[in-house]
Amino acid sequence: MRVVIVDNSRGEVCDAGCGADWSSAEVIALARQRVRDSFGEGVQLEYLDLAGQPHNAAELKRIVGDRALPLLVIDGQARIAGQFDLRQLLDAISTEAEIKSQNSV
Repeated sequence: MRVVIVDNSRGEVCDAGCGADWSSAEVIALARQRVRDSFGEGVQLEYLDLAGQPHNAAELKRIVGDRALPLLVIDGQARIAGQFDLRQLLDAISTEAEIKSQNSV
């Protein structure tokens, strides 16, 4: 499963603590560790910063559209748009894994 957090590190930041600062290397490292601990090596977590990394504009335009950032994308499908935290990230991955396991039965 491919999990991508699409963000813009130059975008507005919520001062009220309404989500994780996904642009922080420490936050991404913690998230990757928690994902690995919870789901094993079959789930890959990536962080894509629209402000600083080259990217496939056509693919991102299709996925991001006019959705709020940060955007959680799981296997090419937008799952959460706007501020979210580590718990919500893990819940979304868990739900997706459960759906995939039910569909494979």
